[in-house]
Amino acid sequence: MAVPKEQRPVNELNALREGPISGWAGLDLPSFVQRLGAVWIVGFVFSCPVAAGSYEPSRDTPEFLLSAGVGATLLQTALVVRLYTSWNYVAKRLLSAAFEYEETGWYDGQTFLKPPEVLARDRLLGTYEVKPIMAKLKLVTFGTVGGLLACVLALGLFDTIQDTYASQAPTARLTQNGILYNSFITDINVLKESDDAAAAEAAAQKGRPGYCGDEYYRAMAGGSAGTCEKLKYKGGSGP
Repeated sequence: MAVPKEQRPVNELNALREGPISGWAGLDLPSFVQRLGAVWIVGFVFSCPVAAGSYEPSRDTPEFLLSAGVGATLLQTALVVRLYTSWNYVAKRLLSAAFEYEETGWYDGQTFLKPPEVLARDRLLGTYEVKPIMAKLKLVTFGTVGGLLACVLALGLFDTIQDTYASQAPTARLTQNGILYNSFITDINVLKESDDAAAAEAAAQKGRPGYCGDEYYRAMAGGSAGTCEKLKYKGGSGP
């Protein structure tokens, strides 16, 4: 056979079997999934700093975890897709009656027609060894892609909820002697004199402390941005 040894389908199959990563595909399903789980954990650890750049872990915990999960699942999916394409390439060359090869480089490609005994051996390997592996890889690929889509959709849902929540935030207005939310009240001292004005101002704040609307007053009151963000707005606003 004039085909270089490393380009013969049976030797390409052996290279996949013995590969440190590609050989995982030949494992039983539980062992294979276990290794993919380890890849996901490593990806999650490395994705956490990136996710923390977009979401505050202590404040936006669900979004932070989902963002890191997207990065981890993306790495996992890329690995599975790479395994699938590698094994699929060899499967096609094993099952085909002829295959292309290169004697010395890309410019002198040739086609080799398999002798009957080589074709019979390759098809046996392709049918009884590689095809079951391909079926397993296809199943796992669907699972990882589905997991990736689920993480992305969940993260998008949380972002939408947060955007809706932020749009409900009352607008704070600084005055000479305090912070107000009700547009019809011009002096904070009015709140001391009128129960109706105080009630209207409280309604305009939507259930959160007034100091949450300004960094200075929040610091003076001893509150934190994280504490304010965790407080939900109540429905209805003042005039």
